[in-house]
Amino acid sequence: MKKLSLLFIIISLTLSAYAAMRLTDWQIVDEIYSITFKTKGAKGSFKGLKGTIHFEEANLVQSSFNVAVEVNTINTGIGLKNKHALAEDFFDAAHYPHIHFSSSTISKSDSGFVVSGPLTIKGITKEITFPFSFERAAHNGVFKGTFEINRNEYNLNKKGIGEIVKIDLHVPVKNDTIQ
Repeated sequence: MKKLSLLFIIISLTLSAYAAMRLTDWQIVDEIYSITFKTKGAKGSFKGLKGTIHFEEANLVQSSFNVAVEVNTINTGIGLKNKHALAEDFFDAAHYPHIHFSSSTISKSDSGFVVSGPLTIKGITKEITFPFSFERAAHNGVFKGTFEINRNEYNLNKKGIGEIVKIDLHVPVKNDTIQ
């Protein structure tokens, strides 16, 4: 009987350790997330966010983001500006239909978290790092972050708009399998 109890305790501890190490797979809630950008002379948003988000606050080493946005979903509120942004001399959406980010590292910070990884725009990849927060509420959560890029580093050349582009992320997520 003692051996059976000991075996039960070992199995319980092993299973609870496994459960603690398991990552939560979050699904992006379509239609209510926002990816907005602003620079001198231009502002707007993107839709078409797809990808995988594996995130657990207690397991940042194995957490990851691998997401992409469809370039042709750009919306500046001005049809002609959208058309110019998609053209060959700016985003060249016909040849580069996605903006892609994947995380290399995620760490804890005083105000939330910090993520680093390659951002690819128009076939050019640069390492970026930015802070983000995550607010969890049962089966739901919200990722929020802000960062800046220099558009010239991605060969997004256009006169009359600012070089530095501020990007704000507000990404609600859900997971229906959380117990």
